[in-house]
Amino acid sequence: MQRLLYLISFVILFGACQKESLQAYSSTALVYFYEAVRYKTITDDSITYSFAVVPDSVLTDTIYLPLRIIGEASKTDRQVGCELIAAASTADPSTFEILPAIIPANSYTGTIPVKVNRAAVLKKTEMRLWIQIINSADFKTGVSDQLKYLIRLNDFLSKPSSWRDNLFGKYSNVKYDLIIKATGVVDYTGLDYISERNLLQECRNALYAYENDHGFLYDENGEPVVFP
Repeated sequence: MQRLLYLISFVILFGACQKESLQAYSSTALVYFYEAVRYKTITDDSITYSFAVVPDSVLTDTIYLPLRIIGEASKTDRQVGCELIAAASTADPSTFEILPAIIPANSYTGTIPVKVNRAAVLKKTEMRLWIQIINSADFKTGVSDQLKYLIRLNDFLSKPSSWRDNLFGKYSNVKYDLIIKATGVVDYTGLDYISERNLLQECRNALYAYENDHGFLYDENGEPVVFP
């Protein structure tokens, strides 16, 4: 009987310790990057921002890197810790500024705003800016493989990750420039079928108009620009 009482006491004590452990874990707020940003050219953990696809009058802009928390929402704003990974970054300090990052009150998501500046050096060189989430007074770091984000910054045309050969055909900078000027669209993520068809037709019309006035349009490789 006494052994049974010891066993019951052990089970109760073990259960209480487990409960305390779970409560401690659930009360620890964690933060991590959770999805691709829909801004210019994107992948799951990086973004390419090009000043070449925005008007010349745009001298500065802000990129918002998305955050999500693990844990409960708070009644007050909370600060997220972040820093530049200097050893892996090549960005000139004059081309960017990491702004304060918060998770707003009563929210499970937030952003790290990064201000980017147009600079002459970006015409020839693509800058790389690695940003890392670190512990703060309000948050610990969350998902281990979602704590870093890469920003590529330039001022020249380059193939966007959302480019699809089956929609536009073979990529070239000249073709991409024509598409931007004809449609104003620089990111092709999430387009439905009708939007794709309409976009492609706008491109065909723009190319047809150019050819009527100037003859064939040739890309930087000396090949004629065509659409499927």
